[in-house]
Amino acid sequence: MSTTAFGILFYVSTVLVSVLRPDSPFRTPGASLVESVYNKFCPPRSTLHPNSFVKSSAIRWVLETSTNPEVVATAAAMVPRVQWPKLDACAIYARLLDNFTACLDDRPELFVTYGKAMAHLRVQSVKIKSHYWKEYDAWRAWGNKSRFIRDAFMDGHLAYDRLNETKDEGAQRRYKADARTALRTMVVYGMESRLSLPDDEELIWEGNLEWYRNDRLTPQIEEFDWLVDYLAVKVNHDKDDETKGDALLALSAMHGLGSSAKQFSYIKSLIHCMSSTKPPRVRYAALRAISDAREELSSIDSDPMPQGVDADLLDELSRALLTAIRVNGTSGPDVFFHHSRDRCYLRLIFALARSDKWCQRLASCGHVERCISLLDLDAILASSLDLNFYLAGIFARIDPSARDPPFNPDVRRSQTLMRNAWDEAAKLCHVEECVEALPVLVTATRKSFLGLDNDVSSGELANLTRYVSWVLEKLLHERGETVSVALPSVQDLCDDLRHKIDDTRTPTATTDF
Repeated sequence: MSTTAFGILFYVSTVLVSVLRPDSPFRTPGASLVESVYNKFCPPRSTLHPNSFVKSSAIRWVLETSTNPEVVATAAAMVPRVQWPKLDACAIYARLLDNFTACLDDRPELFVTYGKAMAHLRVQSVKIKSHYWKEYDAWRAWGNKSRFIRDAFMDGHLAYDRLNETKDEGAQRRYKADARTALRTMVVYGMESRLSLPDDEELIWEGNLEWYRNDRLTPQIEEFDWLVDYLAVKVNHDKDDETKGDALLALSAMHGLGSSAKQFSYIKSLIHCMSSTKPPRVRYAALRAISDAREELSSIDSDPMPQGVDADLLDELSRALLTAIRVNGTSGPDVFFHHSRDRCYLRLIFALARSDKWCQRLASCGHVERCISLLDLDAILASSLDLNFYLAGIFARIDPSARDPPFNPDVRRSQTLMRNAWDEAAKLCHVEECVEALPVLVTATRKSFLGLDNDVSSGELANLTRYVSWVLEKLLHERGETVSVALPSVQDLCDDLRHKIDDTRTPTATTDF
């Protein structure tokens, strides 16, 4: 009886272990029956397929213990093919990083293998502790990440094509997961000299997902059509906000609005993603995608317009832009300063203001009021980057005093803004869109500082003259048609400012009688 009881207890224990732990090697016929009943009434503890768990455990064991370089390389190549459980992956990530840096110079293909394995682990919900500077130096030495981004983009395209081809529900779920993983992997490569977590907010504002084909040429705009369709149909239908953000960041690499056949669909998706119900990551990623398409968007009002795109759609897009930048999607006034978000927004409005039609649209939709409210924030004027330049350029192109009823920014703040804009302009003389705005900035500067009714001290004029002189010196070392157009107006302003300083310093002649 004791032996029989021990055997029954051992068998029951084996069945329970098999049910509770998918990686258990002790599988019995009774375990399958109990497991089906257990899963019916209790949610599974892991979404991983048992085979995936076993494979990940084997790969982890090899990476942690093996001393054979070829075996380690083979295990690293298998990392992206397996879904990883939530575990501590610090040891295997450190091993991958060591091999990653060791084969940088003489084993480029292995470098790619280890780089993809590291990126895949960052995509998964695993614990990673990276040696920041070691990784930073390796990626900087490698250079452009185009190879990694392109491969992930192609993996997503392949998964999307297979998703459309199959009718099997299980296969559809698998291909959807593959497409999502590919987009997440693209995002991980977004920072120039390091890998990052896919939800890092810095990726939205500073990430760069541009890639090149094998012939080193930029991809055709039609090569992004599948991703526009994926965003418009599959992602929006599934209400998958995480993948929406990833797809928008990947689409920002187009620097445009897509092929003519897809522009209407893409703009509608952007408007949808900027609604107040969307989380900040989705709204901000849509804002980034539009900002990167600003050159094409500023000229889209010209005839003929793409099929389905009209003034009403662009008005809707303009209103959605204000929704995208509001705190938590609220409809009230937004005076919270977010440096990266507002820089992206101002750069976009600055580019759109080149078009007369867009100037009218921006004024009627409330963007001028938004820009003036930003001018009231001390953080803008104190910024050491290019916020002042973009804001001054917007006011130079969209004159607030021409509005009915008129409203003007404070005169002193406007003069401070203009002076800071010229200080920042010296750092932007290599950017064509900024050089193009210099003539209108010259006109606005004359109005603020050289008008008959302007009371400006010689010290303020001296500071402004010094900044304008720096810009003039920078332009003399640049070439191009845009520079040749802007150069004479900047030269004339510099000369007039110097004359104005001389006039203010010359004492008034008096005669004694």
